[in-house]
Amino acid sequence: MAESFEITDEGEVDEYLGVKVERLQDKRIKMSQPYLIEQILKGLGFNERTKVKRTPAITSKILHQDKEGEEMQTDWDYRRIIGQLNFLEKSTRPDISYAVHQCARFSSNPKASHKMAVLRIGRYHMATRSEGLILEPNNGSLELCFDADFSGNWKAANAHEDRATAKSQTGYIIKYAGCPITWASKIQTKTALSTTEAEFIALSEGL
Repeated sequence: MAESFEITDEGEVDEYLGVKVERLQDKRIKMSQPYLIEQILKGLGFNERTKVKRTPAITSKILHQDKEGEEMQTDWDYRRIIGQLNFLEKSTRPDISYAVHQCARFSSNPKASHKMAVLRIGRYHMATRSEGLILEPNNGSLELCFDADFSGNWKAANAHEDRATAKSQTGYIIKYAGCPITWASKIQTKTALSTTEAEFIALSEGL
């Protein structure tokens, strides 16, 4: 015997768990988190005079432990900001995945160089605070896109004390009906000995 349940129609969703949902033309949907971004910027002590950046990280610079680097001194809590950025990245901003992951690796002992990397992510959000995911559904099924950066973190000077420098980086995104549903940027758990191995590891992690 089938049971019946009372349901109510609340109309079109416009916000869910802090995510702003907007209906665009051509049946597209935009998901963004401007309120969370404002909290992050406020937490970093930014204001309207803060200079903006057009990218979340410097492409030519890879973060390392920097044990001998200058100690970090800030009025804000590094781990709290990283936690907020992680939530933002996993919800609506895959464009900051790599930059946030790099900073998150050093949450236990952040240095001044790591602080500057977090501030750059914040300055990037100053310029893109209203941006988010644009969903444009189609008739496609599950799709996996992946890539790997073979030994992209390698630094011979630090290799003896930080074995992660020999690890490759995995990046992947899984889409359904043409819309991203999950993504990741992370260090591989095994050491690849070639570009081919790094790609196969990335494919395996994505699958």
